Amino acid sequence: MLPTNSLASLLALTALATAHAQDIEVRQLGSVDPLEVGGATNGLGDSLWAGSTVQTALNALEGLPGSRSDGYRSRARANLVALALLSGGRPPQGGRGNLSLASLRADRLLAASGAEAVYSLLERTPGLDRAPDLARLHAETAFALAAGDAGCRTANGLVVGRDQPYWLRARAFCHALNGEDAAAELSADLARAEEPDANFDGLLYAITIGSWTTGSASADTGLDWALAAVSPSENRPAIDLTDAPGWLVTAAEAASAAPALEADPALALEGLAMQEGVEREQRLEQLIRQDFDRLIAAQALAVALDEAVRDNDFMRVAREFGHEVDTLPITFDTIVDGGRFALAALAVGDIAAAQRWRDALENGPPARRTLPAYDPTKPDDLIGAVAEPGRPEWAPPSPSFMVGLDLALRVAQTQLRRASTDALIQARLEAGDASLGDVAALAGLGFAAPADFRLALYRADPSTVSPALSAMDAAAMAGARAETALLAAQVLADGPAAASPTELMRITAALDRVGLRDMALALVLERLIVELA
Repeated sequence: MLPTNSLASLLALTALATAHAQDIEVRQLGSVDPLEVGGATNGLGDSLWAGSTVQTALNALEGLPGSRSDGYRSRARANLVALALLSGGRPPQGGRGNLSLASLRADRLLAASGAEAVYSLLERTPGLDRAPDLARLHAETAFALAAGDAGCRTANGLVVGRDQPYWLRARAFCHALNGEDAAAELSADLARAEEPDANFDGLLYAITIGSWTTGSASADTGLDWALAAVSPSENRPAIDLTDAPGWLVTAAEAASAAPALEADPALALEGLAMQEGVEREQRLEQLIRQDFDRLIAAQALAVALDEAVRDNDFMRVAREFGHEVDTLPITFDTIVDGGRFALAALAVGDIAAAQRWRDALENGPPARRTLPAYDPTKPDDLIGAVAEPGRPEWAPPSPSFMVGLDLALRVAQTQLRRASTDALIQARLEAGDASLGDVAALAGLGFAAPADFRLALYRADPSTVSPALSAMDAAAMAGARAETALLAAQVLADGPAAASPTELMRITAALDRVGLRDMALALVLERLIVELA
């Protein structure tokens, strides 16, 4: 039997141990770093920042487009950035608790992947109440996605920096949502005293008063867009998104789907010449997506892709409408644009549709079969149909284009057998200097580097090498996976189609070295698609 004082000591020790265990649990739960929170797939794994320091991570992030930019023209480049920044894992050396690094990561992710990705990430990130930059990104994406309750939860729960004008206006919006008009206007008055914003006031008062007092309104923040979305529809002016960042424009367009086409498709197609701006873009989208006349849809898509090539925007338009290619009829009227249709299908991963159009480009549209007139004295005539009468002779695209398309199909399937791929690479070289980047990118992945290619590299004009390219090489050697991916994206500032052969060869080799071969192939595919278009 234990003495009383020993029992008391044991109980005290037990209580102390329990309290200590609880303290450890609380500290552990509260010490989750924002960089340790990742997306559902967590593509680069827990060790994505292994080999990196806080400064090398900051260097890799700072050179990328920010959330106030127009975003990315190259989807392959954006996906490379998103893969790294949606991954959660141990922070780089010296990076734990560094809110500047965490905020920069979320900011760059917003430009690369959009509002939904950042909102989902920050919904699961602890400590937003004491991290105003992260909190603002969460609130902005929540407001843009019509998740007002979540945005208001963050605005109301903020501890650090809650009296800044943005947060005063955010709480004014939240009061207005709850019908607390007086509180909303008081909060707006406090914000106005610090930083006037007539546009916000006009949007807010449209809600609290119940009618519009201004003839114009704009939205360059998620908060502005949320106000516009719940404002009275009667007499509401068109919301100007001219100064809005790319991610907000994308979110706004997703929430404002174009109405269904009501006019006759043929007449609507003719009327395109009389339209311009947003109205024309909406009409073109309606024509492409309508199911009444898919031949008209093909003509409309041809117009959209032709203008996209003119505007150096092929990949964006191809990704927007590529899934429509599968249901377009393959005829002599549509095969003229079959090359771009095949490329648009490849842009969205529809390899089957791309292959059908590729085969039609080589062999011509499938012939329509017709039965001869019935003659009772010649019953054998009904055994088979006859080929389409008056069918014109088909002239396939140039061999150079077909070789490029076949190479793109191989890359898209990521089933590159060395012998057959090396033969295509050799044939691709015949396209001249334009093909050198494609061959270089594949050479970086271990495919053929023919003598003619090596001679062309040797004879090329000297070019300035970006410091980011050398830093990327070193990061790959160190096994720093996230840093390698982000630095590669920095080098590809104008997309893979504009990169030099030297840059492409070193980028694909570096990505392959850190286990990102599929991302390297995606860059090659995008380059081929843009070039061939």
